[in-house]
Amino acid sequence: MLGAPPALAATDGSGVVINEVYARGGSANQPYTNKFVELYNPTDEAVSLAGWSLQYRSAGSTGAATGVVELSKSIPAGGYFLVQMKSNAANGVALPEPDLITTLDPSGTNGSVFLADVATAVNPGTGSIVGAANVVDYVGYGTSSNFEGSAAAYPGSNSTAGSISRTDGVDTDVNSADFAFSATPTPQNAGGEDPTDPTDPTDPEPVVKTIAEVQGEGDVSPLVGQSVTVEGVITADYRTGGYNGVTIQTPGPDTTSGASDGVFVFGMPAVGAVGDLVRVTGSVSEYFGLTEITTSATGVEVVTAGAGVPEPQPLPDTLVGDEREALESMLVAPSGTYLVSSTHEIYNYGSLWMAAGEALPVKSTEVLDAGDEANAVAVANRGRLLILDDGWNSAVTSAAHPAEQPYLTKDQVVRNGDRVILPSTPFVLSYGFNAWRLQPTAPIDSESPASVKPTFETLNPRPETAPAVGGDVQVGVFNVLNYFTTLQSENSNARGAETAAEFDLQEEKIVAAITALDAEVVALQEIENSFKLGEARDEATATLVAALNEAEGADVWDYVPTPAVLTAATTDYIQSAIIYRTDAVTPKGDAQTVVDESVWGNAREPIGQVFELENGNDFSVVANHFKSKSGSGTQPADGQGFFNADRVAQAESLLTLADSLAAEAGEVFLLGDFNSYSEEDPIQVLTGAGYSDLLPDLTDDQYTYTFDGELGSLDHALGNAAAVQGVTGIGRWAINSPEWSDRQYDNGSPDDGSVYRSSDHDPTLIGLDSSKLTDVVDISVMTINDFHGRIEQSFPAGGAAVLAGAAEWVRSQNPNTVFAAAGDLIGASTFTSFIQKDTPTIESLNAAGLEVSAAGNHEFDRGWADLRDRVQDEADFEYISSNVFLKGTDTTALAPYYTKEMEGVTVGFIGAVTEDLPSLVSPGGITDLDVRPIVESVNAQAENLTDGDPANGEADVLILLVHEGAATVAIDAATDNSVFGKLVAGIDPSVDAIVSAHTHLAYNHVIDGRPVVSAGQYGEQFGLMSIRFDPNTDELVSISNELKPLTTPAQVGPPPVPAKANYPADPEVAAIVAQAKADAAGPGAVKLGDITADFNRAREANNSEARGAESTLGNFVADVQLWAAQQDGAADIAFMNPGGLRTDLKFATNADGTPKAQPGAVTYAEAASVQPFANTLFTQTLTGAQITQVLEEQWQPAGAARPFLKLGTSEGLKVVYDPTAAAGSHVTHVSLDGVELDPAGEYRVVVNSFLATGGDNFSTLGTGSDRVDTGKVDLQAMVDWFAVNKTATPDTAQRSVGLVLPAPADGVAYQPGESLDLAISSLDFSTNEVAAGQVSVSIGGIEVGTAAVDRTPVVTTDEGGRATLTVAVPEGLSGATTLEIAVASTGTTVSVPITVAETTEPQAPVRTITVGAPSKLLVRSGSSVTYNAQVFALDGSKPVGTVSVYDGSKLVATVDLTADAKNGRVGITVPKLSRGVHLLSARFEGTEPYTDSRMFQIPVLAW
Repeated sequence: MLGAPPALAATDGSGVVINEVYARGGSANQPYTNKFVELYNPTDEAVSLAGWSLQYRSAGSTGAATGVVELSKSIPAGGYFLVQMKSNAANGVALPEPDLITTLDPSGTNGSVFLADVATAVNPGTGSIVGAANVVDYVGYGTSSNFEGSAAAYPGSNSTAGSISRTDGVDTDVNSADFAFSATPTPQNAGGEDPTDPTDPTDPEPVVKTIAEVQGEGDVSPLVGQSVTVEGVITADYRTGGYNGVTIQTPGPDTTSGASDGVFVFGMPAVGAVGDLVRVTGSVSEYFGLTEITTSATGVEVVTAGAGVPEPQPLPDTLVGDEREALESMLVAPSGTYLVSSTHEIYNYGSLWMAAGEALPVKSTEVLDAGDEANAVAVANRGRLLILDDGWNSAVTSAAHPAEQPYLTKDQVVRNGDRVILPSTPFVLSYGFNAWRLQPTAPIDSESPASVKPTFETLNPRPETAPAVGGDVQVGVFNVLNYFTTLQSENSNARGAETAAEFDLQEEKIVAAITALDAEVVALQEIENSFKLGEARDEATATLVAALNEAEGADVWDYVPTPAVLTAATTDYIQSAIIYRTDAVTPKGDAQTVVDESVWGNAREPIGQVFELENGNDFSVVANHFKSKSGSGTQPADGQGFFNADRVAQAESLLTLADSLAAEAGEVFLLGDFNSYSEEDPIQVLTGAGYSDLLPDLTDDQYTYTFDGELGSLDHALGNAAAVQGVTGIGRWAINSPEWSDRQYDNGSPDDGSVYRSSDHDPTLIGLDSSKLTDVVDISVMTINDFHGRIEQSFPAGGAAVLAGAAEWVRSQNPNTVFAAAGDLIGASTFTSFIQKDTPTIESLNAAGLEVSAAGNHEFDRGWADLRDRVQDEADFEYISSNVFLKGTDTTALAPYYTKEMEGVTVGFIGAVTEDLPSLVSPGGITDLDVRPIVESVNAQAENLTDGDPANGEADVLILLVHEGAATVAIDAATDNSVFGKLVAGIDPSVDAIVSAHTHLAYNHVIDGRPVVSAGQYGEQFGLMSIRFDPNTDELVSISNELKPLTTPAQVGPPPVPAKANYPADPEVAAIVAQAKADAAGPGAVKLGDITADFNRAREANNSEARGAESTLGNFVADVQLWAAQQDGAADIAFMNPGGLRTDLKFATNADGTPKAQPGAVTYAEAASVQPFANTLFTQTLTGAQITQVLEEQWQPAGAARPFLKLGTSEGLKVVYDPTAAAGSHVTHVSLDGVELDPAGEYRVVVNSFLATGGDNFSTLGTGSDRVDTGKVDLQAMVDWFAVNKTATPDTAQRSVGLVLPAPADGVAYQPGESLDLAISSLDFSTNEVAAGQVSVSIGGIEVGTAAVDRTPVVTTDEGGRATLTVAVPEGLSGATTLEIAVASTGTTVSVPITVAETTEPQAPVRTITVGAPSKLLVRSGSSVTYNAQVFALDGSKPVGTVSVYDGSKLVATVDLTADAKNGRVGITVPKLSRGVHLLSARFEGTEPYTDSRMFQIPVLAW
């Protein structure tokens, strides 16, 4: 049986060791063609190598092995095992029959090989590798930094014949002692058999596998080291060109989506051609990430000639990175967009770098801090790389290559960013040199037909002119690509042109480019340091200036002499320089530099110069060139390149020079090649010191350099705040970095005399307005107030990440920025922040760069001790207050002020909090504090800060941050006799601006020349105050403020436009918010109490939210808020706005619709989801008339988004309204606990802070008296309610009912029996509550009718649940009574007062007798007579009625008989009588109860 190997090579000879290493096979003078490692088994038993591996690491490696080959078979007792490796060339003879053939390729001079007891790559560590896990034996040689004990010597070069071998198999764990160099390598194999088991062959027969089985579904074949037989069609032939093989692919369609059907066959003999189906036998291995089968001369046979190649598989541009593994070595047809990303390998290797997708990759640390996120971007960028190769494995410049590279020509301009249009011929997707490659199916070159070559679409055309940057002065940055007047052929230390002809072309291109740049001052990099080469100081710079003047035709250019303190001994062969136009600027004083070899020993010292302009203003520039990123060994893991710490030190040193220049000129520009991308540490040192990196700050997607297919800027133009105020623009002139490097002066395809590829870095141009390069300092103050923990975005609130993005934008516009606040940043917060004691809010504001805030009342919610000991400790910003003192002392509890100095100007902030603080927070929490008058306290601090005594602080500009505010947005509210109006008037004039808060209103006033502002609430907008101060005259030149919204509201359209943030979210703060949300999930699951059924918002028929209808949830929240207000004082009524309810409170499901683990349970998170806004509860006094007006305001103004908003109302308040009435007259009756509201009476009303400011057009709620912010958050009120009451049951009774009631027929009172047509509405809720079904109507307690209720919702109204019926006023009723509406199923009851007319019993009739006679019986014709009548009532009363006289049947006279008539007598004059007889009679018509009666006829003769 085979012996079990020990875990590591033992010094006692009990384990397998590496016995000999031969790493130079195939090189000149070598005896063997291939490299090898020989293993030795010193034990007396055979040792199995199954599952082991041989691994290789480079000399300086700190990571895992880069070459790994799995072992198999066994080593005989006392025997050897020969592992054949790659070859450097064809020299030497073949090795003895190897026991294993691999593609390992160790260095012939320095490196390490080791034996591992696992088959996967191992990272054994660094230094001495003794006893490392999984390492059986380790051999480091040459200068390897990894070894056992110390590295073994492997002298000479690859052409020095020999190997290193172990002396007598001895292993002392010291490579240098155990191994000796021998000029005669002695390879020994295992002899082909295992002598301990002659029946078990050590070299098994090949197994038949499919290509997909060989490839496997990972990036390493599962069959490495095994001998296999596969069949496949030859798809590409590279037996010429250096790769020595072909690709084969399983015929037919791809049926193995997870594994490739193609494989590379190495060592392919001259058998078969493209399209032939062949059978291949050989050993499986991985060659630098490419799976291949190594075959032999006898290992291949043709199965079917001319079988045909398979169809190529699609390779879309979205398939990137490791996802391409399943297509390795297969025919592919690329699709989508591939852009030229780099041409640097074209000349030597014929390979063109492409990036998949619509845009070129940007270097990770150009846009992100070094770290995991940046590393992920780097991986993604690399995954997009796809190299268009030429099928050759030899350099274009080598003798083996017959022609030129196939892709680019001198006559065609192709630049990075141009689109590659690939030919229709298929490619093989290969992998090599750590990149995916498209290989043509046979090697191609410049002589190959066009059909196998790509064409290009110009997407990145050459810019003909320098960028337009504005201003009257321009400053340039130009890397002159090793401009050396000393030729390399003359001095080996020279780094520029080799010949005079090359130099002439180089100079021509540079002069053309600098001239076209058209700058007045140019900072140069990579120009010859002439005195280092033994020439005159600045000889090269002077030569370039002379060439510029010659091109100009006048001596207008000059240069800044290199500072004399710089010596040849301490400087590099290249230097930086500054040139300038003498007709625009004049140097002031000598150039300045830094002399410190501990910092600048491996870089170029900076050179700074102050320039004076024609208008007398000045500025300074510093030309820089930091240490490069190049180095040897493994790249640092942080992705910032080698020597990052050195560049950081150089940046820090540069700031000392910059400070000196700033003291002299004010404006400083730091220009040049910093060899650092924009978010790397050295640049962050400079931006952290207040410098603005102008190109990324002021432009989008402009980069000056490209490396390894990624865009970025190593060149920078940074300005301090004073310099930035004069910048009119900046741009990079993309004439160099996108160009093919062959266009350079010293390469094969130069653009003779053109500006293009005059360097490898793009020049940058900065525009300056010389009039603004003054000593006036521009300062920006960004302000917020009443943020209340709104860290999550909820339009119009932008959220903390967008707020931080806005702060970053403000700082990018002006480095002289202070971010300040006026309090209530925490407290009354939404759930995510509230449940974590507002720590996420504090962390977010820290990350956003908040510097100072007044303490608001809510900062004291948890008491003074919490603010002092926890909040202040967590906050990186300072809380200040000048009017809160330690009790009984004159010591302020918080710092009274905060100052910040910017460019010699100090801005002071004085803090103050509302004097109502003791009534707004728990008294027990502030027992150690006194709150004193604001005006007196602020003015005292203002005097201290302006009295000239540095001991008590001094400031040039004073800003008050006060947590008190105006009652309305009108300017009158800041100038009247209110608390705030008195405050504004009383603050000393030395205070230049007042930033206020507390009332959550946004206003931007100027009062007596002083800004008085508030940014509203919740991070919906911010204040941006612009200050200009002249330190020379100590004059405040100007101060102004604007309010800037953080979001843009949604537009209804058409087309509809969603709400959007106006600033990009800061990723660091976004991560804080995301983590806070995750952390809140646990507390959010805490149970508060129970509900017995659903509490719902109202719904329309289409199930959308109906804010115009009554809801059980709205009424419940109103009940809760009334209860909460009553715990601390008197309250009568509560209202709740429907928009403040963001989700239902369900019995069986969570807010997201998932089933509840415990039906009926209400969690913290659920309650927070219902009311996420963290509004505080306000109490105020309203009259009955005002309350009615509030209810009228449910009918919204014309043009409002919703015509009707139904307020939730507290229990006991009942409302009857007429939906058909005119605006302002809908509400007909309001009662509280059964009593009609007294219009003049006063009632205490509680609403949330949103409604209290008149939100949703409920303006009357903003006008009450005795207004108090209780400080209690609506969510906390809900929590407290459940803590006391435990369980909630929905009230299904409607608290508001619609009634159309006709007026009395006589307009006064209803008559008994009078018929009334009633239209009743608002009897039903709109979701799953119990249906009304039937409504009954009673008058005076007598049911007069019932009707069925139609539950159909009425869109946008509260009219759902309608009924119509006709009723009659019952007989027997009179006077004041009520009309009652009741729904038995829901409990809805409302009463409406009405009046019924008074009724009396009818009197019995009283009989009458009428008697009468004319005064004369004979009269002259034409005369009249008097008819005397008397009416008697038989009951003796005085009759009342009408007495009429008739002449025959003709009525001739009438008179009223009243009770005043004496004895019922009346005299009636009869009209003149005509000749003849007249029959006169009287008739009495009685008024009830008197009956009618009459007198008989009496004749009268007229003669």
